[in-house]
Amino acid sequence: MNALFISLSLNALALTLAILFVAKKGGVSYLRTKLSRFARNRDRLRLQVANPVYYLQRVSQFQLAPISNSDIVFLGDSITDECEWSELLENPHVKNRGISGDTTMGVLNRLEDIVSSQPAKIFIMIGINNFIHYQQSAVEILVDYQKIIVEICDRSPQTEIFIQSVLPINRAKSGLHVSDRELLHLNSALQKLATEYSLTYIDLYSYLSDEQHQLKECYTLDGVHLNGQAYSIWKHVIEKYM
Repeated sequence: MNALFISLSLNALALTLAILFVAKKGGVSYLRTKLSRFARNRDRLRLQVANPVYYLQRVSQFQLAPISNSDIVFLGDSITDECEWSELLENPHVKNRGISGDTTMGVLNRLEDIVSSQPAKIFIMIGINNFIHYQQSAVEILVDYQKIIVEICDRSPQTEIFIQSVLPINRAKSGLHVSDRELLHLNSALQKLATEYSLTYIDLYSYLSDEQHQLKECYTLDGVHLNGQAYSIWKHVIEKYM
């Protein structure tokens, strides 16, 4: 009987200490963050990105160049990756965190390294590879996108978030098929998401698409990626937010 009493007492003490520890760390928010990290680590083995080797190489490089709380982060896939943002915007605080082939899931898996530094601003453009490589619907993409926004808001509440529209492709040049309807649906949903979380939505799609909802030929060589003229327009659109 005494042994049972001692065992129950020790278990109760351990539970009390655990509750106090969690409460001190932030309560439910702390537990949610820990569980979220566990889930992401579990999912790394089945990470959905177009080029896993390049993805992991870039992540390891980024870890050698930490972000400060005065930095402005451009987060996305190859459309972001291929631009020299700090030079284009003439701002040494601008950090390029684009990875060619990345998806919403890929961004979620590496988001901790960004939000832990609590940057001043984050400009996000992600989602086209979800369409191209995984044939996901706008609804499916939006689920991950909302998780990205929630994590940034929770982990770095002082960071200004700018949601940039996903850009069109040019089917004739690229040979790829992305549903215009789904892409427009996603951008419309992203605009609503920005409103819901009191964020800024930036419509770049309208500046770079033609009447048939294709990426204008004058802005691309391969139908997906952008040339200097397109990045110059991008710069013009976002300069007021810098």
